Amino acid sequence: MDVGEAGEEAVVEGCKGTWRVDPSQLDKPFSGRAALLSPFDRLIHDRKRTIDLFKFDYQLEMYKPVAKRRWGYFALPILYGDRLIGKLDAAADRGAGVFRVNAVHEDVPFTQTMTTAVRREIADLARWLDLDLALPPKAARRSRKTAATAAS
Repeated sequence: MDVGEAGEEAVVEGCKGTWRVDPSQLDKPFSGRAALLSPFDRLIHDRKRTIDLFKFDYQLEMYKPVAKRRWGYFALPILYGDRLIGKLDAAADRGAGVFRVNAVHEDVPFTQTMTTAVRREIADLARWLDLDLALPPKAARRSRKTAATAAS
């Protein structure tokens, strides 16, 4: 995506290419939080850019056969602070009145603080959907290493 002359040219350490930043946002403090993103969020829309900037590999898998899915039918990317740290595989089962979490895929090992923040976001989403929350057993929370092994 070409943004033309918007913003100022910037170098992003570890990334190729030319980037642009909004100068009004420079030198402002950043306070991140945990958030569950839509698979259509603009932050992750451009897969190559997401890999370059965040080292985060994500692909919507709803059109893949079940056996080829790594993260789930409609996995939600998990943002924590300024990092993309995992994916949430969950589904709203309206018939049963449950927001069912199948797995929390950790691309990096979650600290206790990260786990608490992500669980709070999951609970908030279930509440917003007006559904009871059903969490997976701990064995379903998989690291990147485990997910990669399962995908091969």
